[in-house]
Amino acid sequence: MRPQACDDGVATTAPSLLHSIGRQGLFLLGAVSFAIGTVGLVLPVLPTTIFWIIAAWAWSKSCPRLQNKLYAVPVAGTHVQAWIEDGTISRRGKHFALGGLTLGLVSCAWALAASPLILALAGLPQILAGIYIATRPEA
Repeated sequence: MRPQACDDGVATTAPSLLHSIGRQGLFLLGAVSFAIGTVGLVLPVLPTTIFWIIAAWAWSKSCPRLQNKLYAVPVAGTHVQAWIEDGTISRRGKHFALGGLTLGLVSCAWALAASPLILALAGLPQILAGIYIATRPEA
C-alpha cells in the first residue's frame, strides 16, 4: 500500500474511522488557518502569525510534513516554531503585537466614544491579550 502524502513513514495500526475524521478535521483547520494568515500578509488589519500558529498546531497532529514546511517560511516560520516549541515571543514581535492591540483599543475608543459599556466590553479582551503577550518569555 502506498503511503499517504502526510504520513511520516512510521508503520502504525490501521486508524479507526473516528481517528481518521479527527485527523482530516485538523488538517482542514490547519489549511483554513494558513489561508487566513496568508491573506493577513497583504491586509494590515488581519494578523498572520496567530493563524499560522493555529495551522502549525493542527498540522502537528495531522500532517507534520506541512508543519515543517511552515517552519521553513522565511521570517514568520521561526516565530511560529518558537511559540509552538518553547512558548516564547521575540521582543520585536511583542512590540508589534502590543502596538497593534493599542491601535485597536484606541480605534475602538474613538469609534465607540458615546457608549462606555460597549467600549469596556470591546476593550477588555484586548487588554487581557496585551497582558498575556507582555508576560510571555522572550526568545
